[in-house]
Amino acid sequence: MSVRKNLATAVIAVTSLVLIVGCSTSQDADPEVTESNNTVGPYSINDCGVPPAPVISETAPAGTRIDGLVIGEGAIPSISVGPDSAPAIELISQELVPGNGASVALGDTITVNYCGVGQATGALFDSSWARGEPATFQLAPGALIEGWTQGVPGMEIGERRLLEIPGDLGYGVNPPGGIEPNETLIFVVELVSID
Repeated sequence: MSVRKNLATAVIAVTSLVLIVGCSTSQDADPEVTESNNTVGPYSINDCGVPPAPVISETAPAGTRIDGLVIGEGAIPSISVGPDSAPAIELISQELVPGNGASVALGDTITVNYCGVGQATGALFDSSWARGEPATFQLAPGALIEGWTQGVPGMEIGERRLLEIPGDLGYGVNPPGGIEPNETLIFVVELVSID
């Protein structure tokens, strides 16, 4: 009787320990999509309408905070990379402003405004807003980097979306000028039309 009682007590103790350990590790799952509360800089602030030198600030600008980034909410957005920003380990595609039109599918020809910043450098490397006109291209594998072909489908006309693209879904080890090898790419994309 005593052995059976001790065995039952041991099983309960081990089960409790497993549950406690399991609960503590599950809270750390997927830390990539969390709101950043860090307001102490430096922040590398990029106005998508003005190329390309970022402004360095010790305080966080106004905007939507995601993953150590602050996305400005004006007609032309800004992308600010904060001190707690980390390279993406998987594609993150997150709606910033909802759309109200048709949704885009892989293979469609789309017209978009966009702005791209390198996470490691904190610097703007491309912006259609800065050029003063949207870009038109086919949303197809081989025509664009994989982060776009995976992250843009489903956008609705008028929608603005954040893409955090890990290096292996971006330009990899041979990027164009202004981008580091395997650098995480941060884009704000606004769908203007589906052509």
